[in-house]
Amino acid sequence: MAQLVFASDGKPLSKPEDVIGPLGKQDQYWKEKYCVYETAHSWFEAQDLPKAIRATLETDPVYADAKLMRAFFEKQSGPSQSDVLAVVKIKSGLAVVGVEGKVSEPFGDYVSQWNDGSRGKASRVAAMIKRLRIEPAVANNLRYQLLHRTMAALSEAEMIGAREVAMLIQSFSPDSVRAGFSDFQMFGAALGAPIAQAGRLSQPIDLGDVQLRIGWTVDRMRGARSG
Repeated sequence: MAQLVFASDGKPLSKPEDVIGPLGKQDQYWKEKYCVYETAHSWFEAQDLPKAIRATLETDPVYADAKLMRAFFEKQSGPSQSDVLAVVKIKSGLAVVGVEGKVSEPFGDYVSQWNDGSRGKASRVAAMIKRLRIEPAVANNLRYQLLHRTMAALSEAEMIGAREVAMLIQSFSPDSVRAGFSDFQMFGAALGAPIAQAGRLSQPIDLGDVQLRIGWTVDRMRGARSG
């Protein structure tokens, strides 16, 4: 069984509510039908990769029979946090799976809104789009959060020497048109990995030292899973 841990201090988690600790000011969102709550409960109930996550990963043979080694909740990456960073064992070695949970929340600012022109933000955006091999002309129309979460997964892979990375959205949206899916499709197109449908990994994106895949996973809220 995988050990679920805080990323900040390595403290083991014993129940979903333990995730509240590192949330800080966001803990008022710890309630049903909110992304952090739904994401944490889905992983704890599974004590493994949640079924919807595994089903999406296994659309690519690279992730067939992936074994969850460890899952980090709310791991700090710069000024913000990743909902889940998971380390999995695959046939070729280790891989990192970054997960951002969503219900109906937007992905936040576009790059053009986040980047206020300050030297620090401008250089950070430049480094991100260079690493992800995104054309500068299209970067401003992408959601900054998607770039950040992908970079967080890549950084984790670099630290542990993993050569395979997947960045997934774990969507609990009850809407027939999933909230934010069009933004995610724009991101995939900018990476050169078009996303035609949910539930499948993209084609691999060669970033030199790693192969990146992205995907949109459709999951159910806690009440629907237990009902």
